[in-house]
Amino acid sequence: MRPSTISCTLALGGLGSAIPYSNRLHKNTALAIIDVQNDFINGSLANPRAPVILPKIYQLLDNHEWPFIVASQDWHPRGHVSFFSSHPGAVSGDSVNDSFVDTPTKIETQMLYADHCIPETWGAQIESGVQTRLHLIEGYRSPVNYIKKAQDHRVDSYSAFADNQYHRFTTLHSELGLHSIETLIVTGLLTNACVRGTSIDGIKLGYEVILIEDATESTSAEDKEAAIKELEGWGVQVMNLTTWENANPTPVKLRRRSEL
Repeated sequence: MRPSTISCTLALGGLGSAIPYSNRLHKNTALAIIDVQNDFINGSLANPRAPVILPKIYQLLDNHEWPFIVASQDWHPRGHVSFFSSHPGAVSGDSVNDSFVDTPTKIETQMLYADHCIPETWGAQIESGVQTRLHLIEGYRSPVNYIKKAQDHRVDSYSAFADNQYHRFTTLHSELGLHSIETLIVTGLLTNACVRGTSIDGIKLGYEVILIEDATESTSAEDKEAAIKELEGWGVQVMNLTTWENANPTPVKLRRRSEL
């Protein structure tokens, strides 16, 4: 095959079959799926607004190809600082003041929740429709990096890049660099918590960040609206999926338009 040929191929199993180079690939762009876990949908922190985003995330996985996908997960040890069960007398929705891990004189306010996303539990697992698609994709169409965050029982982590105190960082920033990623397409749960944290850190680190607003949800319309307004102030671009797809047509779509 000549080097100038358009379709790069990969032989499979010695059978002579080949996979053409994808014409649906969004170059230098990564898909971020933030905390689409059972506990945040219908588990210990069940959110009746969450299921509506799943078809949009399925669409992004089924109809598009990416040089890199990140799927983050809360991964809390038992006794985590964010669990109200770790604070005698506290209930869900309370808050406590905790010292920073590195600077005991510095204080942060920690919201408290029911126990959630504990490793090796059903609640910590990624929603089955998303996970099935990721299993089909990884190692074939796109590399998938699973970011397990908030593993330190002393500090919470909303962002997929780092914990809330910037005490520890995940591998996400370095992985994005290895894959030459410049743009992050952000989806997931919750708009005003882990989606917010990931998006803001993405801006701080110099990425173009695009939030697909109908592929993210919060526990109320008011919380979602306030979070989106704040993120726009940080420079996050907010679009619905249809608008983003129209603005970023794949080569197949461009060809079809030219044929009309």
